[in-house]
Amino acid sequence: MNMNRAHQKKVAELINNLVPVLKTTCKRLYASGALDVDSYNPKESVLAKILVTAAMKQHSDDYSPLDEAHKQELRNLKYF
Repeated sequence: MNMNRAHQKKVAELINNLVPVLKTTCKRLYASGALDVDSYNPKESVLAKILVTAAMKQHSDDYSPLDEAHKQELRNLKYF
């Protein structure tokens, strides 16, 4: 099933809004001192994956629905 264009537009809008937030969070995490960033090979993606994953986890609830019915739908989607 193809996604409705209006829904596609809203999804793209939220993702576009989240990109600069994730970049800022990754920079903050990088500079936090919590990781020995010099121990990672800059030619590999390991550190980038750690930072992006941590940033996404920190922002995972930024657009989370507030009402219980929609929270249940969100929990259900984790299985697909």
